[in-house]
Amino acid sequence: MHSAFWQVVPRTLVLVALMGCATSQSSTDAARPGGDVAADYYPLAPGWGWAYDVEREGTQVLALYSVVERTGQVAIIKNADDRIEYLTLPDGIARGANRLAGDYILKNPVRTGVGWMFGDGEAKVVATGQTVALPSGTYRECATIEETRREPDRVTRTTYCRAIGPVEIEVRVYDPMKRSFETVVRARLRSVTRPEDAAGLN
Repeated sequence: MHSAFWQVVPRTLVLVALMGCATSQSSTDAARPGGDVAADYYPLAPGWGWAYDVEREGTQVLALYSVVERTGQVAIIKNADDRIEYLTLPDGIARGANRLAGDYILKNPVRTGVGWMFGDGEAKVVATGQTVALPSGTYRECATIEETRREPDRVTRTTYCRAIGPVEIEVRVYDPMKRSFETVVRARLRSVTRPEDAAGLN
């Protein structure tokens, strides 16, 4: 993201939100035949890329992300000078650091009501089977994950669509003066590049 964007929203918060989150069901539950697994909703092969229109305080910036490396279960996404690590594990996709799994952004099965805990909060699949209409197009078979975190109190809603990845992200932070959650970041997919598209550009 552009440097001005970080002046209001902490850098780590936005990286978490843009590139991504249920203890109601066990993580060992099997996904239904035919899909319903995290990898279906977030393809992380080299060549995938996403462009987002990111809004905050009435201004808009363009954020570009691309998968630049995949070694085994580790995928590296690049945004400007940042390299973001994800681990594709048998039970879902987790944020990584030095090949160690951190918070999960998606867990199997991707099913409404499934939830999980992490270090400073919890996540839940709040909807599946959605159709999302954006200026860039209409996306089907989508699932929305809601992450609730503390310090500061905030809620991140990320909508992932099958065979596309994240298409819409909203970050709301609690404002103690207003005693309500206020939207500080909203990102919408402008375009997606698939590996076959990237190959055609070479």
